[in-house]
Amino acid sequence: MVLLPFAAPAQARVGDIVGVVSPIFGPNTDMQMNGTGAGQNVLGAVPPAATPQDPTAPYPASPPAGYTAENGFAGIITTASIDDPTLTGEMYCINIRVLTEPGIGYENGTWAESNVSNVGYVAYILNNYYPANPAAPAGLTANQQAAAVQAAIWYFSDGCVLNADQTAIRPAVEAIIADAQANGPVVEPPAPNVTVTPPSAAAPVGSPAGPFTVAAENAAVVTVSVPEGFTMYSDAAGTVEIANESEVASGTQIWIRSAAVIPDSGVLSARAAVTVQRGEVYLYDGNNPAITDAQRLILAQTAVLEATAQATAEFFPVGDLSVTKSFLGEAAGQQGAGQLLIDCGEGYTFNADVPAGAVEPATFVFTDIPVGTTCVVTEPITGATTAVDVTTDTPQEAVLTAEGAAVAVTNTVSYRPGSLNVTKVITGTGAGLQGEISVNVVCADVLNETILLPAGTAAGEYVQAFADLPAGTECTVTETATGAVQGVQVKGGDPVTVAIQPGAAIDAVLTNEVSREPAPAPAPERPSLPETGAGGTLPLLGAGAAAPAAGALLLIPGLIRSRRTQG
Repeated sequence: MVLLPFAAPAQARVGDIVGVVSPIFGPNTDMQMNGTGAGQNVLGAVPPAATPQDPTAPYPASPPAGYTAENGFAGIITTASIDDPTLTGEMYCINIRVLTEPGIGYENGTWAESNVSNVGYVAYILNNYYPANPAAPAGLTANQQAAAVQAAIWYFSDGCVLNADQTAIRPAVEAIIADAQANGPVVEPPAPNVTVTPPSAAAPVGSPAGPFTVAAENAAVVTVSVPEGFTMYSDAAGTVEIANESEVASGTQIWIRSAAVIPDSGVLSARAAVTVQRGEVYLYDGNNPAITDAQRLILAQTAVLEATAQATAEFFPVGDLSVTKSFLGEAAGQQGAGQLLIDCGEGYTFNADVPAGAVEPATFVFTDIPVGTTCVVTEPITGATTAVDVTTDTPQEAVLTAEGAAVAVTNTVSYRPGSLNVTKVITGTGAGLQGEISVNVVCADVLNETILLPAGTAAGEYVQAFADLPAGTECTVTETATGAVQGVQVKGGDPVTVAIQPGAAIDAVLTNEVSREPAPAPAPERPSLPETGAGGTLPLLGAGAAAPAAGALLLIPGLIRSRRTQG
């Protein structure tokens, strides 16, 4: 119900007669309720409890038993914009159980925020009846039309039923309800096109927050304001001030700074005259401490009205994070380039690049991180190479305080182990005729191995690899048996000494050239003895008596055999 200072006591609930309230508006206030338009007093009743009305239920012929009488004005409620009172709107009430008064401020809202049932059916009525359609319902005066439309709206929003004796408008109310039930509901109209984006932004105490972009339909001029203690700027550095309550072009970017030196928040408000669609809901702006709630209103006819939008600037305390990178280990300075990753949450992620070959500690400082933030320091690139390994003590965490936080990252750099490839080469015309070959490999106190190649090993290269040898270790490869045997001579090489390189393979090659020994010189001829016996001839030996046994030596390349001896 609408309760006005001129309303008769019989038309209002007991104790509801009130005067015009002292207007108290805020940056969110779009308009104020300032009176009534077409309409008249009606008599009806509402359910005993505020429960959602079934929108499909037939309209009763009279208030059901147990309903509570509800009498008062039913019709158009008028409103005026705050900055420009010539911009007026016509509204209907959508919750009969709550009052409104001239001087109460309203802001635009959504259907969901109104917490009113069946608003889609209400919007259907608004689209098809008075004042949007001045001819409907037909056959009534404007006052009766407005009252009938309001009564039909209250049925959907509150379950209100007119008394049976309201014969002047009751048939129209029944027809409106039946029409809405058959053809409704409709969807919510778009909100007034005044925006501030993003809805919130944050910055360290003392720094500008933003940018916020203010905009309105058709590039309308926008009035912007902030509370006392806050200042608007047109630049990110906060050097070009925008006066409070200034008019700016649609699309302007704005930054806000607080004068406070402690955590704080402020609201940027934008106001512009824009087209507001029929069916837009208006809610009590909450700015009068003497009033806890006020009637929800819904716009009955599309109009140009002032609309507002807000965004919040938050200012938070910050601290600095220092990260110190140090190096240990025999190979410090031999590592490649590294990188630290500092993750303090969205908007606070940092990288720190560490040059290759660094030896001295380096400290990196990251500023203006919100107090209470947990920062995680990792090292996605340690600087490890094929020659050196780098061990890191990340990840590490630190929680920012107003005094800051510190993290110390230490890398231990060590040489990677290397490997030794011992290659035995057998060559020469006599290859395969040699006996067993023995090669001894000694690498300081970490390796003492003997490699054996069986007698008769064919020509070729034979490799034995030794892995995981400490970098810098000196290894000596010596041939302790060349394979020389009777009739075969072997020309071998001197011992080979090499140093193991970090992360690399080093070769030690020993070559044996095998050849037959030269045939001995023929013995001198002896004088012939005189022939004896008949005919002077010696008996023939058997054909095979003096011949070597027939056969061939099958040479099969021998496998390398190694025998470890503890040094």
